Amino acid sequence: MSKIILKLKIFLEWFVEWFVFIATGILMICAINFALFSDGEQIPRATLIQILFSAMLTAAVTAVFFMLEPLKKSSMIFCFILHFSSLTAIMVVCGLHFGWVESGLIEIVKMGASVAFVYVFVIIIYYILDIRRAEQINRRLKEKYKDEEEL
Repeated sequence: MSKIILKLKIFLEWFVEWFVFIATGILMICAINFALFSDGEQIPRATLIQILFSAMLTAAVTAVFFMLEPLKKSSMIFCFILHFSSLTAIMVVCGLHFGWVESGLIEIVKMGASVAFVYVFVIIIYYILDIRRAEQINRRLKEKYKDEEEL
C-alpha cells in the first residue's frame, strides 16, 4: 500500500510542477499570438480557463510519461516522440473544441509548432532546475561526508 501512496505522491508533485511550467508556456504562446495576430483584442476570460484545463491535461500526461522508465536509452527517443505526439494531439483536440484553431492542416501545423515551442521552453526550464537540484544534492552530500570524515 505504501508503494502506491509513494507513486501517487510522486505523480502529484510532478503534476503540479509540470502544470506550472506548461501553463506558463501556453500563456506565453497565447500572449504572443494575440499580440501578433489579433487586432487589439484581449484574451477572453473563457480562454484563460480553457488554458488551465488544457495545461492540466498535458501536465497529467507529462507526469505519467516521466514516471515511466524507458527500457533502453534508444527507446528514450521513441518516448519523447510519443510524448510530444500525445501533447500535440491533446492540444489539437482542445484547440478544435475550444475554437482556438480551425480544422485545416495549416492551423493544425501551427498548433503543433506552438506545442513544440512550449515543449522546448518547458524542457529547458526543467533542465536548468534539474541541474541546480543535482548541484544542491551533491553539495549536501559533500558536506555530510566531510563532517563524517572529521569525526
